Amino acid sequence: MRPALFAAFFLALAPPAALAFPAAAQIKTAFVALDSSNNEAIDLSEWDAASFALFRAADKNNNNSIDAPELQGSSIAQDTFLRADTDRDGRLGIAEFMELRRTLFRIADIDRDEFLSLVEFELLLLMEQVGWIDRNQNARIELSELADSLRKAFGLLDADSDRRLSPAEAKSFTPAAFKNFDTNADGQLTIEEYIAGYRAALLG
Repeated sequence: MRPALFAAFFLALAPPAALAFPAAAQIKTAFVALDSSNNEAIDLSEWDAASFALFRAADKNNNNSIDAPELQGSSIAQDTFLRADTDRDGRLGIAEFMELRRTLFRIADIDRDEFLSLVEFELLLLMEQVGWIDRNQNARIELSELADSLRKAFGLLDADSDRRLSPAEAKSFTPAAFKNFDTNADGQLTIEEYIAGYRAALLG
């Protein structure tokens, strides 16, 4: 598995408690690594291929399951293991793992076009840290539900609690993206600009 691809899934599988928000360069590198067709979108086959490669890298004894010792030496987080081990046997089978990965893909595909754009991938990494809010329990994220999650993310990113995000606090943005979100050009993002910016990026 390519190092960049491994890093991509390390980011995507980091436990929510880590709150390790990735920087814009990390997000872009991870996205490009997964986008094997170079069409600026990740489809399910690309997602599956990377998920399968991650599983195989962790399955050191090649028995189609990951047990506790193998988990310790892998980039699969303990939190991910617990979510994926649906039969609670203390081992993670490939079917369990792939089903979790496909569920994440469906959740992240906010516009439901069967592809993950860069902004959808960015939101996946962000929301894996703060938690998805799925009020109607349909295993999809509606734009209204996304706003709730973004408010939570904003509060965690706002390190000085001034209700504004500086460029340093909003490290997941490139300078160009920050400028696009900062509609009043004051060098800070309000919660309204933060949510509206993501909505525009998704719908645009």
